[in-house]
Amino acid sequence: MKGKKVEDSYSPLGAIGQFDMYEIFKSYITSKGNGYHILQATQQIYSMFGFKFDDAKREIRGIVRAGSYGSRTDIVNIKTGKIDFKRLEENAEVLNHYVRFYVPAALNEGVVLLHNQKNIGVKTLIYELLREEFSRVTGRVLQMNPLSYEKAFQEWKKAVAKEIKLIRFSGMNTIEDQIKKLGHDEAEHVYIIKASRKNNLGTLVDYLTPGTEQSATVEILAPLCAEVKTVVEMHGRKRTFRLGGNQNSQVCEIDVDEKKVTITAGNPDMKEFDSWCKILLNEFLSTMYPGMGIKV
Repeated sequence: MKGKKVEDSYSPLGAIGQFDMYEIFKSYITSKGNGYHILQATQQIYSMFGFKFDDAKREIRGIVRAGSYGSRTDIVNIKTGKIDFKRLEENAEVLNHYVRFYVPAALNEGVVLLHNQKNIGVKTLIYELLREEFSRVTGRVLQMNPLSYEKAFQEWKKAVAKEIKLIRFSGMNTIEDQIKKLGHDEAEHVYIIKASRKNNLGTLVDYLTPGTEQSATVEILAPLCAEVKTVVEMHGRKRTFRLGGNQNSQVCEIDVDEKKVTITAGNPDMKEFDSWCKILLNEFLSTMYPGMGIKV
C-alpha cells in the first residue's frame, strides 16, 4: 500500500498531508458496521465482520464476507446427484476472507495480507473500496500492488524443495522423462513429485530463475494442470508456494499450513489462522525492512 499525490513522492503513511492512512481505514471500516452492503455495478455483496484495531501496532484485522449475485443456478448434492435447491438471482454465495493490514506511520508503504477461498479473492473489492474513500478524504492516489517473491521472501530463496505438487494434472506420458530428472513420484488425488535419496529438487530460487532445470520443468508442467506448488523447508519450517506463470509478475501466494491451522469444511480456524498470519507478516517485514527490527 502506498499513498501518493500524482506529482509528489510517496508520503509516510501517518502523514499524508494532514491525514493518517491508518485512521482513514479505521474510520471507514468502522462506519460499515457488520451489515451487508450491495455493489450494484458489479453485482457483489459484502460485509466487514469482527474487525479489530490495534492503534499501538497500527494493525487492522478482520473478516470480509463477500459474494456475487445475479445468476440463477442449481445447487446439486454431490452424494445424490440431485438438486437440493435453486439459487435465484437475488441469492449470493458468501465466502469468508481474512484480511490483515499493517500501516506504519513513519514508512511510505505498508502490508496487506489477503485470504483467498476456492481461488476467489477480495483484493479488487478491498482496493476499490479503500481507493475511493482514500481519494475522497485526501485527494490523493492509493496504490495496492502485489508483492513479488523476490521482494517478499529473501530468507526462503535458499529453502530446500521437498515436494512438487501438480493439482488436477493430465498429460503424463509426454513429460515423464523430464519429471524423472527431479525425483520419483507418488500418485494421489494430486500428482506429487518427491526428492529421491540420490537427487534433490533444488531450492525455491531455482524455480524462480529462468534457465534452470527446475524453472524449465515448471514451464512445461504449468499448462497441464490447474496449479503447480512447491513445498520448501528451512530450519524445520515449511511453506507451500504456488509456481508458474510469468515469473516477472509472479506474486507471492502461500498455502495454509494445515499443521498450524485447523481446516474444517474448507474454512480455517480463524484464531489459529490469525496467529499463523502474524508469523507470515513478520516474515514479510523482516525481509522488506532488513535490520530495522520492525515486527508486530
